[in-house]
Amino acid sequence: MMCLSRGALRYVAVLAVLLLGPLSVLAQTSTPAEKERAKNAVDKQAATKVLGAEQTILTNTWAPYINSQDEEIGQAAQVLELIFRYSDVQATWQYVPYELAFYEVSEGQQLLSYPYFKTVERAEKVLYSDAIFTVASQVFYNRQYLSQQQAKDALDKRQRIGRVAGYSYGASLDKMITKATIYNSEKRALTALFNGEIDLLPMTQSVMNQLLENDYKERKQLIRPIKGLIDNSSMYLVAAKNTQGKLIIDRVNKALARLKKAGLSSLQNEPFETPDSIDIAKLVTSEGYPSILGQSAEPGGSVEYFTLPLGTQVIVLSWSENMLRPASNDRLYHHMMDLSRVLVLNGPHVGKELFVRNMHIELQ
Repeated sequence: MMCLSRGALRYVAVLAVLLLGPLSVLAQTSTPAEKERAKNAVDKQAATKVLGAEQTILTNTWAPYINSQDEEIGQAAQVLELIFRYSDVQATWQYVPYELAFYEVSEGQQLLSYPYFKTVERAEKVLYSDAIFTVASQVFYNRQYLSQQQAKDALDKRQRIGRVAGYSYGASLDKMITKATIYNSEKRALTALFNGEIDLLPMTQSVMNQLLENDYKERKQLIRPIKGLIDNSSMYLVAAKNTQGKLIIDRVNKALARLKKAGLSSLQNEPFETPDSIDIAKLVTSEGYPSILGQSAEPGGSVEYFTLPLGTQVIVLSWSENMLRPASNDRLYHHMMDLSRVLVLNGPHVGKELFVRNMHIELQ
């Protein structure tokens, strides 16, 4: 039998405390809840030693989910930062094209990228987290060139479809756009749709709505989705297929499950919806009517009249009936003299709702 010196025994005792310390904490807990909390603490300590307290996530602008670097981070980024915060990890964002980001993660050159649709082909190359949020994607057309039926026919025949490099649009839509013209950004692809270079363009609803509202407001009424065709798909964090990737995905999944169980409403991303369109106009004089009068009510009751300065800005709240329906002849005097209801936006009568003759309304 081998005998250890007193110094060696002391060394073994210290080593045992260091190695078995976390296990002894687990053993000393008395309830299942305490044991679970202690186990999670041990797991976090172990993962932090391997991963570190800060992680770089490759991403790129995909508003409103991922905003550009000079703006607030965006809806999807906020959700992931919340999950990381609950995992005791600090997220650092690095912007690169999604195609390059996915390649670097799949090659193990980078650890994380976000957000992605899940496909069979991609799942062979990277690790996926549990679903983090859901988006709806559609196929859009330009009604300057196509009708709704013509757009459906073009999709059935897989004719002149565009897509953005490195993007997926969900399993069902991806099957329909296997042959497509590739563009390096949503804005470039949408420009091609406006110019008639392509007939169809798949895109996430909120992304399309924000692009139209921010960059093409004057032409947003031209772009329409094919009705009845929509793909609701989840978005995920992807990680390299290695030990670090597995650790961070496990950690994110556990945090996500706990946050969902807690019912945090901030995990539910809201779609970006454009406001209903309104008719903004300025008031102008007309031949024979050098001043502009607004009246508090239509004829037939007690009416007050207000003088409105030339160029007054208004919102048309409701057009007169004669403006909305076709005429049976070209004698339009009564149409021009009819009254439409407006909200005054500036000048001495700002905030008033008044009735103004149509001949004074010039749309902006």
